[in-house]
Amino acid sequence: MLLFTRNFKKNQAVELPPSYLNGQDVGVMKDMKYGFFTVGDVGCGALALYNAMIYKGLEPSLPKIIRYLERTSAPFGAKFGTFPYAMGIALRRFGIKNKMTFSFKKLSEADACLIAYWVKRPIFSGGHFVFSVKQEDGTYMVYNRWSNVSEPRNCKTLREVVKKHCLMVGYILK
Repeated sequence: MLLFTRNFKKNQAVELPPSYLNGQDVGVMKDMKYGFFTVGDVGCGALALYNAMIYKGLEPSLPKIIRYLERTSAPFGAKFGTFPYAMGIALRRFGIKNKMTFSFKKLSEADACLIAYWVKRPIFSGGHFVFSVKQEDGTYMVYNRWSNVSEPRNCKTLREVVKKHCLMVGYILK
């Protein structure tokens, strides 16, 4: 518990813009603490949740999100980041109704969603969370697509982000 308190106090000192966050490994976010690691290393789940709150018109606090995830969804001091199958509970905890799905088609049809996926090979590569919003023209604005790029990425399809057989789980925002 001492670790979480120390991390929370340190993270509260960081000023973040009141808008979508991108590039977990650049700017002021990269050194924020998450478990025994940093947001730059393993904080994509926290950023996805933060961005979902912005989308829903809520007032997110990244330090509070991190503290909650450290306590409930980031085993082994966040060595492997945020446990993907706990994100639905975290979304509800922060006021966002959602539906878990393993259907890539349903995610592609959603107005907004969080997606957890394997970066390369399932199980043998790292995972990543992104937040996606479907645009009026049918493309997808993907937030925190890459950890070292501070701008969102507009993609024609979600397959540009998640390769075949690499989807872990998705959460459709309601």
